[in-house]
Amino acid sequence: MGSRRHGIHVRHKDLTMMVAMPHCRIITSGRRHEAGVTLIEVLAALAIVSLVLVSLNLAMTTIDRSVGKTRQTLSNQAAVSTAAGLFVRDVSRIAKIRRGGGTTAKSYLFEGSAQQIVFPVVERQGLSSRALYMVRMRVSEDRGIVQLIRERTPLTAGKLPGTNWDDAVVLLEGAFDITFAYRAQRSGSRSWTDNWSGASSMPEQVRLTIGDSATGRLRAPVIVQSLLIEAEIECTAAGAECNGQQAEKNQ
Repeated sequence: MGSRRHGIHVRHKDLTMMVAMPHCRIITSGRRHEAGVTLIEVLAALAIVSLVLVSLNLAMTTIDRSVGKTRQTLSNQAAVSTAAGLFVRDVSRIAKIRRGGGTTAKSYLFEGSAQQIVFPVVERQGLSSRALYMVRMRVSEDRGIVQLIRERTPLTAGKLPGTNWDDAVVLLEGAFDITFAYRAQRSGSRSWTDNWSGASSMPEQVRLTIGDSATGRLRAPVIVQSLLIEAEIECTAAGAECNGQQAEKNQ
């Protein structure tokens, strides 16, 4: 009986172990399976996070470039507007003065080409007086960078303007295509010309074209300004007054 019990007990124990051992293997196998799935999920999550970060980086880079381009465009447009405003102001104040003074000279103090325009203007010298100046607007190019420069020099009695230009100001700078043109419709010249030098008459209109040298497109609407000239100013003859009351009276 004892041995049977013992045998039964042994057999029961063996059965218990046989039942328990597979269960342990299943649990162990299940833990390994759970650990493997967690690692895969972590790697997948890291991959997704990496893709998201890369996408965000690309998006931020694109936004930065777009903002920078927009800021540069607005800055260029502001510079173009300023240059156009100064051009209109100067051309509208051009004075009608013959070379050498008097009314017998054949040509006027006005020189115009496609890249440069030189003309006399009356500018305020102080709070109560005005003076005559020669103004030059010229286009300069260096290594693809184009500049529109404004300069001036005093116009003294009996002397034609020389090469001592002062007060140089860069109105525009960048990849621009800038040209001047001239015409006198009432005098019968309806077509535009890029040369007005030593003429016996003044142009009636001056055109300023500002384009993009890279694309060929206009950076601003074409500006056409009429010369508001009423009477001649005789201030270049020797002994004539070119400052103060004389210039003020002719205005």
